[in-house]
Amino acid sequence: MTAIERPFAGGIIAAGDGIRLKDAFPGTVKPMVRIAGRPLCGWVAGGLIRTGAASVTMISNTRCGAARDFLKASFPDPAWRFIVEDTASSWESFRLVARSLSDEPDFVISTADALVPPEKTARFILEMRRLKASCGLGLTDFIDDEKPLWADMAPDGSIRSLGEGCAVRRWATAGLYYMTGARARSLPSATAHRSLRWFLAAEAGLGSVRGWCLGKTVDVDRPEDVKTAEQFVKENFMRRHSAPTAARLPGGEAC
Repeated sequence: MTAIERPFAGGIIAAGDGIRLKDAFPGTVKPMVRIAGRPLCGWVAGGLIRTGAASVTMISNTRCGAARDFLKASFPDPAWRFIVEDTASSWESFRLVARSLSDEPDFVISTADALVPPEKTARFILEMRRLKASCGLGLTDFIDDEKPLWADMAPDGSIRSLGEGCAVRRWATAGLYYMTGARARSLPSATAHRSLRWFLAAEAGLGSVRGWCLGKTVDVDRPEDVKTAEQFVKENFMRRHSAPTAARLPGGEAC
């Protein structure tokens, strides 16, 4: 796996309600939905830790006590910090985690449903550091969502636009974010944006976001995503996986 030359801090956003999974998994909060016999949050946290996260901060709502207990018992080694808050938006959740990590040189935040192979996360961090990015987006070309957040990426890795205005709909955000502590310390207020998407679009408009293509990643939003996720973790988390060589994409790795 690609080596990280210095440790980084990890973050997880798990404050949503997982509405599209509720009917299929009654009484189970989204981070605890089982994928190949393991709670979803275990794959996400385990991926960050395998990548080299020295600490992990997770924000979760007041209904996610089972997930917090599971992570503390399953991963005793990293330093854990849990923020328990019923937030008003994804932006507020992201901001709380980012601000809590603002004393770190840099950090990576994952959504609780984003499955990204550890070697891809490691490469993403190295590329963001190489590009001297203050804010970075992990992108995927595996689009399997009704409402993807499209991202147009220039050859130098800069994100030119986000959302419905994108001219080239080849990549979408993958639920993995990079940020420096310095940028986190200057984030706007919790009410400045309606959602994380709005914040990222505003940052892209300023030309301050860099992207990197992670290849295939999987989001677990709907019941039908579970089967796809189980096959994905078997191929990318349970055993060594090598992909065939492919052409290099602008601002990203082979996709």
